[in-house]
Amino acid sequence: MNTPLPDILPLKPFLREIVWGGRRLQSFGKDLPPEVPIGESFEVSALPDQDSVVRCGPLAGLGLCDLLARYGEELVGTAVKARYAADFPLLIKLIDAQDDLSIQVHPDDAYARAEGLGTFGKTEAWYVLHSDGAKLALGLKAGTDEAALRQALTEGRAEDAVLYQDVKAEDVVFLKAGTVHALCSGVMVYEVQQSSDITFRLYDYERFGLDGRPRDLHIDRGLAVTDFDAVIPRPDSAPPPAPGGTVLVDADEFTLILHGADTPTLTTFNAFAAVTVIAGKGRFAGVELILGRTALIPAGREITVLPAADLRFLVEAPGC
Repeated sequence: MNTPLPDILPLKPFLREIVWGGRRLQSFGKDLPPEVPIGESFEVSALPDQDSVVRCGPLAGLGLCDLLARYGEELVGTAVKARYAADFPLLIKLIDAQDDLSIQVHPDDAYARAEGLGTFGKTEAWYVLHSDGAKLALGLKAGTDEAALRQALTEGRAEDAVLYQDVKAEDVVFLKAGTVHALCSGVMVYEVQQSSDITFRLYDYERFGLDGRPRDLHIDRGLAVTDFDAVIPRPDSAPPPAPGGTVLVDADEFTLILHGADTPTLTTFNAFAAVTVIAGKGRFAGVELILGRTALIPAGREITVLPAADLRFLVEAPGC
């Protein structure tokens, strides 16, 4: 018989070493291994061998993949089970761009499935946690078609085709699959995305990976999935949290809500939710969450929130 599923599951992330990563996640509550460039903290992940793990409580040490196998619908909810079957639909990260990321693009669900790459493509959203006056690569310059983009990439002139936009802390960006983009040096974000790690690199500054070899490019595949008619995403300032939360993103794939200290309870119905503290601290169903900590709330729960005065947190739920 399974141990009863708690009302909240604090998670320990999977930390990913990446050549463009840095050390800034330490300032956001992460215990990083020494002298390692950590680019991504997988806060809520069911990717094989990269899953997050229950931090404390009766299920401490259990990975999210095992949780899904043991608890299934009780954990994710009836609506999630009905739409996604046995697949976990979300991947939530904290990302530290110490250097520019590759210019990249992600496929949609149809392409991923047709090519045998998995169930999900990758639509994503960013909430900017920190910016050193940084920029983001977001979309293509007016008039850039496939031939022009290919030529710019092969000639090492990606900046001639890609649009760069300023970004500041508390900006929100929503990126549909097929949008050319990149995080740039000096920015740290909270990222929510579909549960996929498919990235087609279009341009990577002739950079070498951690193995000392040039990183692979995927120009043909990347151009095949690029939406050249996509609406260019713009960084928008997030409104302050309202009583009961402020919806930042409401998409078919997920919903992202910003909460402040005036949220006394959180309720999940037929789908799970994830909570990440981005300022201050608070107690959620009796469990303290400090800056940078994330927890999963199973479906069908109502939990109390006892905040510190400066508490801010993001709540993420899958589209159902």
